[in-house]
Amino acid sequence: MVPRYEDLKGKRVLVTGGAGGIGGACAEAFAREGARVMITGRNRERLEQKVRNLAQAYGANVDFLACDIAAEAGRTQLLENMPVLDVLVNSAGINIPKPFTDNQLEDFEAVFGVNVKALYFVTQAVVRQMIADKRPGRIVNISSQAGMIGLPLRTVYCASKHAVDGFTKALAVDLKGHDINVNGVAPTFVETALTRKALTDPDFSSYIYGEILLNELPATADIANAVLFLSSEASRFMTGTTLLVDAGWTAH
Repeated sequence: MVPRYEDLKGKRVLVTGGAGGIGGACAEAFAREGARVMITGRNRERLEQKVRNLAQAYGANVDFLACDIAAEAGRTQLLENMPVLDVLVNSAGINIPKPFTDNQLEDFEAVFGVNVKALYFVTQAVVRQMIADKRPGRIVNISSQAGMIGLPLRTVYCASKHAVDGFTKALAVDLKGHDINVNGVAPTFVETALTRKALTDPDFSSYIYGEILLNELPATADIANAVLFLSSEASRFMTGTTLLVDAGWTAH
C-alpha cells in the first residue's frame, strides 16, 4: 500500500530532470497527490510527453520548461519562469562510468556541472525566494549510495555524490531558523536510462545482486515514495540527513 500525503495537495513543486527515471517517478508521485508540478530537462519532446501522460492520468496541474540547468543561460531561463515554490527536488544527474586513469577533464566537468553546480545554484535561487517570502519549504536532493561508498569505474560520480551529501548537511545548518528542511535520498542501482546498459551486463548484474541484502532492486517509484515523505509534514523534524534506499548495500 502506497502512503498518501494530503498535505502535499496544492503545493508548488519543481522537479529537475523530471522527464526521466527517478525524476519522472517523482513528478508522477507529486501529481498523484494533487501538487502543482513543474518539470525541467533538456529534451523538450520527452518533457511534453511526460506532461501529457500526467495530465491524462491525474488531470494534474503540470508544466514544463526545456532548459539546460548546467549552463548559466539555462539557469537564468529557469529563474525567469520559475513559479513560487514550496518544494524543490533536485533530480537531474548524469554519470560517465570510466576507469580513473581514462577520465578526461570534459568528463569531470560534465558530471560535476549537472550533479553539483546545477544543483547548487538552482537550490540557491529557490532558497533565496523562500527566505524573501518568509515561507517554509522543502529541499530534497537525489544523491546515491555512491555518496557514502566507493563504486568501481565511478570516481567522478562518487565524488559528485559525496559533494551532494555534504551540501545537504551544510545547507541545513545554514538555514537554521528559516523553516526550510533540507534532506536527501540515496538510492542504490535502479533501472533507468542512466543505468540500463550497465544492468544488462551479466558480470555487473551479478556484482550488484551479490551486494544487496534484499531479493530485488528498488523501482523508481520506491525512490519517489521516499521523496514524498521528505517533502511532507510526516518528516517535519528531519533536516540535514540523507535517506538510504539501497536494499541494504551499505549495511555491510
